[in-house]
Amino acid sequence: MKQYRVEIVEDDLEYAQFLARCLDKYGAEKEIAFSIRSYSKAESFLEDYKKACDIVFMDVELGEGFLNGMEAAKKLRVLDPTVLLIFVTNMPQYAPEGYSVDALDYCLKPINYNDLSVKLDKAMRVLSQRDGIPVRIRDKNGTRIVSSGDIMYIEVMGHDLMFHTASEVITSYGGLGEREKELSGANFARCSASALVNLSYIRGLYGDEIEVGTDRIKIGRSKKKAFMEQLNTYLG
Repeated sequence: MKQYRVEIVEDDLEYAQFLARCLDKYGAEKEIAFSIRSYSKAESFLEDYKKACDIVFMDVELGEGFLNGMEAAKKLRVLDPTVLLIFVTNMPQYAPEGYSVDALDYCLKPINYNDLSVKLDKAMRVLSQRDGIPVRIRDKNGTRIVSSGDIMYIEVMGHDLMFHTASEVITSYGGLGEREKELSGANFARCSASALVNLSYIRGLYGDEIEVGTDRIKIGRSKKKAFMEQLNTYLG
């Protein structure tokens, strides 16, 4: 059974417990499991945070501690640019600000299980796309096997091929075209002559640049039309 790690940052104990029960119910329906940890203070959450987390539910209006949920989310993005973030709030006016921290979605209080299950369906689609296929990467120490879902993008730098993952950059060699063919069915798209991007990690589009994790990557003029078609198809 597939298991996902979820962390809940909510100062209202009843809401935190309700969210946990909803996750258990959803897991039973979908035959998946959730490992859940809850925090009442953003400071404690950030201090304990590990990148192995899959989904964070963050209350925007945290009453305890010095950080509110939005401030905590900005600090979280420094620690982990790719974890799925879902805000919990009774104030929908916070929604536009959520784009700055790449929030996947919002749950409005009072939380309704049916609405929450829709958000979780969306999260599961993203996470399943990140599971990926095994990719063999040769570096100076030998051959490593990495899941394509862990690769944010691949770029050419001189004679090297740089594999950017959420936790490290692996230096290898070979042709980017070969990797493009290998990853064609794993939601990767060529945005320029020197970069191949995992579409599930794109956080924003800014003119002729895309934001992938915390990096900005240029979209090549000759690749832009095909790349945007692939991105729009992926986003639905």
